[in-house]
Amino acid sequence: MRPQTARRAKVAARLSSHERRRAIVEAVKGVFASKGFDGATTRELAQAAEVSEALLYRHFPSKKSLYAAVVGACAEDPVWLEYHRILELEPSTSTLVTMVHFVISQVVESGSERVEAMGRMAARSLLEDGEFVRVAFREFNEAWVAKFEACLRTAEEAGELAESGRRGDLRAWFVHHLVLALMLYLNPSVSAINYKASRKTLVEQAAQFALLGAGLKPEAIRRHGKAL
Repeated sequence: MRPQTARRAKVAARLSSHERRRAIVEAVKGVFASKGFDGATTRELAQAAEVSEALLYRHFPSKKSLYAAVVGACAEDPVWLEYHRILELEPSTSTLVTMVHFVISQVVESGSERVEAMGRMAARSLLEDGEFVRVAFREFNEAWVAKFEACLRTAEEAGELAESGRRGDLRAWFVHHLVLALMLYLNPSVSAINYKASRKTLVEQAAQFALLGAGLKPEAIRRHGKAL
């Protein structure tokens, strides 16, 4: 056994059952992200976690249970915890601007490995059976759409909505899809598109585009965007 491998084995031996489970979940995210649920083998997952397949099964009785744990861990990321805090704000034009700016900035500027891994898993999922996206984003999506629509109604009452003929839930989904598209194009180590702009400029331009598409008046976007 190599010295480095031996040291890792000793460290692993000192982990509690809970710590080992968390370590395994963190280690296998990349495998699921690059190969998807069906493409990832238990052997590859065990190798990524530097444990035997037997030990992997001791903590996760099936590949599906391990995949579910990965999905759950993504939902516990500080990014999503902060977003849940934003969703608890009172519905308003300002909250809507904050929501849109936040989700776009996390994709464009954060550099979070968990956000990137989640983006890869979402992309593979949409090209396959879509199950990861349905499960991982279910609560997020329901909360997003509900808050988005509530903010649109408040903006309309305040005279800050340009028009109200389009469905609020579809506006919410289209913004969501814009965020996912940005995640995919920016995910490679070298962006698939040379936007010829800084990340900060991309966030500002994309957020303005999304909010205009959602129906907010330009002056409302400028006024509430100053606080960001």
